[in-house]
Amino acid sequence: MAVKKIVTIAGSDSLAGGGIQADLATFDEYNFQGLSVITSIVTVTQSDFLIHEIAPELVLEQMQSIFALDDIAAVKIGLLPTQTHVVMVADFLKSHVKGIPIIVDPVMVFKESDQANTTKMVQAMKTYLLPIATVVTPNLPETELLSSQKITTVSDLTRAAEQLLQDGCQAVYAKGGTRLDGAQVKDVLVEKTGVVSIFEQPKLTTHTNNGAGCTLSAAIASNLGQAKSLTDAAKAAQAFVHAGIEHGVLLNQSFEIGNVWQGAQRAIREGKIDEN
Repeated sequence: MAVKKIVTIAGSDSLAGGGIQADLATFDEYNFQGLSVITSIVTVTQSDFLIHEIAPELVLEQMQSIFALDDIAAVKIGLLPTQTHVVMVADFLKSHVKGIPIIVDPVMVFKESDQANTTKMVQAMKTYLLPIATVVTPNLPETELLSSQKITTVSDLTRAAEQLLQDGCQAVYAKGGTRLDGAQVKDVLVEKTGVVSIFEQPKLTTHTNNGAGCTLSAAIASNLGQAKSLTDAAKAAQAFVHAGIEHGVLLNQSFEIGNVWQGAQRAIREGKIDEN
């Protein structure tokens, strides 16, 4: 069997909760060889995080190296630290990647006081990144930023996701997560074809959810790389993440939030985790 490859273009998380570490672990669970373009290095403490960007020219060189290869099944895009990175990555993929899914996780991590930079990044994503995306996977705050809509219900989430289709992407998987009322996590998938799907999982009391968004988009990329339909890919990815949160990795007593464990479903299948 020829092992296919999936590319992640994202930041490196020093605690391995999200970023390329979560992506590569996810790809491995789906039997893909993961390839990575590192856009930044993120360092995390109990009180703060810092994003150390990789020079755009070095990001470009990494992409040129990787996309000279064969058998690439999908591309996942995560943290791009500046507008320059957004434009460069989008332009490169538009000219070099044809016929495979591109999954965009529109990560936006800015200080609350940095409104000007947030506005510029939102516009860059809508102008350059969303039009090349097979599916975009914003969480609720990111959906609000990209759509300029306040979201408090599943109906709001659906309308905002449908609005994002106007930016040129083929589908939007908007994550309501635990932020919406009710006992269930509710995510919405809207497609250019007009199909709307709602996916639910029970809310969990655990706090091992660091990397949930990265893992979800990587799992969607993996499922699409296996030629599943978008609906099936999204449903399977949500279940993959739910298991990873439920059986996540605690860091230490200083960190309130632990990491998603990408190996959870495999451990359950192998009988190494008792679900009862």
